Amino acid sequence: MCEALKEDPGLACDLLFRHYRGEEWRRPEGPMPPIDRRVGAGPFVPLPEPKLGRLSLGDVIMKRRTIRDYAAEPLSLDELAALLFYSAGVTGWEDGWPLRATPSAGGLQPIEVYVYANRVAAVERGIYRYDFIRHRLEGISLGNYSASLASAAMDQEHVARAAAVFILTAYYARTRWKYWKRALRYVLLDAGAVMEHLYLVATALGLGACAVGAFYDEEVCKLLGLDCRSEFPVMLVTVGRPA
Repeated sequence: MCEALKEDPGLACDLLFRHYRGEEWRRPEGPMPPIDRRVGAGPFVPLPEPKLGRLSLGDVIMKRRTIRDYAAEPLSLDELAALLFYSAGVTGWEDGWPLRATPSAGGLQPIEVYVYANRVAAVERGIYRYDFIRHRLEGISLGNYSASLASAAMDQEHVARAAAVFILTAYYARTRWKYWKRALRYVLLDAGAVMEHLYLVATALGLGACAVGAFYDEEVCKLLGLDCRSEFPVMLVTVGRPA
C-alpha cells in the first residue's frame, strides 16, 4: 500500500476522505464526547465583555493582511477577550446547545483554542485554554514559553515576538463520533473558519495576525499536555500590534 501511495498520491484521498455509494457510513455509537470539559487546573481568568472596533465588515476584509512584524506593546485584556469570543465564543443557545461564532460540521465544534499569553495586560505569562462556555481562560502551564513555541514552529521568529499565540487544536473524537471517515476533512474546515475569524477580528482591532502551519506536532502537544491522538494541533495564529 505504501508503494502504491508513492505512485498515486491521490489514493490517499480515497483512503482518508472519499465515500462511495454502497459503502458503509457508520452511525454514532455511544454518547457524544463532552463539549464542556475542563483540561487545566487553573488559574482561571474571567474575560470582560467583548467589544469590537467601528470598521464595517467590508473595510475589515479589504484591510486584512498577514502581518509578522510586531511591536513590543502588550495586548489589552479587552482585545484578547474580543479575539477569543468572536472567533470561538458562544453567541447563543438552542435547546440547551451552545451556538458559536463559527460554523461547524454537525454543530459539533471540535476546535479548541489555546492561548500562549506572552504579553497580555493583567494576564500572567503562560499557556491557557479558552473555556468558551464560561468565557474565561483556564490555566494550563504558567511561564515563558516563547523560545519553546518558536522552536516547535521551526524557529519562526515572529512566533516568539507575538503578544499572543493562538493554538487551534482538533478534539477529533467529537467529530469522528458522528462522521467517521469524513471527520478529518471536517475538522480542518472548522479550524479554517476559526482562523479566518481571528484574522478579521485582529484587523478590526488594529492588530496584525499570521497563520502558521509549519510546526512539530509532538512538541506542540507536549507544551499543551495533549496526547496528539484524540486531540492534536492544526495551526497556530500569532497576533500582536503591528511594528
